[in-house]
Amino acid sequence: MKKTINIIIKDHNSSLGPINSHKKVALGYAFNYLIPKQIAEIATKGKLKHITMLNNIQSEKRKTSLAKNLLKKEYLDKRKKINIRKKIGQNQQIFGKINENEITQNILQNTGQFINKKQIHLPNIKTIGIYNIKIDIDDTLYTFIQVQIIPNNIE
Repeated sequence: MKKTINIIIKDHNSSLGPINSHKKVALGYAFNYLIPKQIAEIATKGKLKHITMLNNIQSEKRKTSLAKNLLKKEYLDKRKKINIRKKIGQNQQIFGKINENEITQNILQNTGQFINKKQIHLPNIKTIGIYNIKIDIDDTLYTFIQVQIIPNNIE
């Protein structure tokens, strides 16, 4: 009698491996624990073929998004410094606050690249000067841009 069975892992919290991968486990472990708790399902030829197709599509998407993100990083690396004009008061302090939207708009105008405001890690900026800002392009890809706060000319 067969003592092992092929399963497809469906739960990302499983210690068996990554989601949508297949593995051979003991028959009792599969039918008494994994399948009732919906951590895994039985691997059939059709399901394995479907998962292989989905994994191929995901890898192609990752390749195209990586190429786009590298191009975006290249554009941002060319533009190392952006300038933002702000009204200042006493002690070179600015009125208001520099926010992510101002930086995304400035980057969009200067480079043509859209950056989501959640990708920007902005320090607390209260005075004029030059600040380094980290921009996460992807999970593993990031760049730094200098933001120079310039006083607005008062006439």
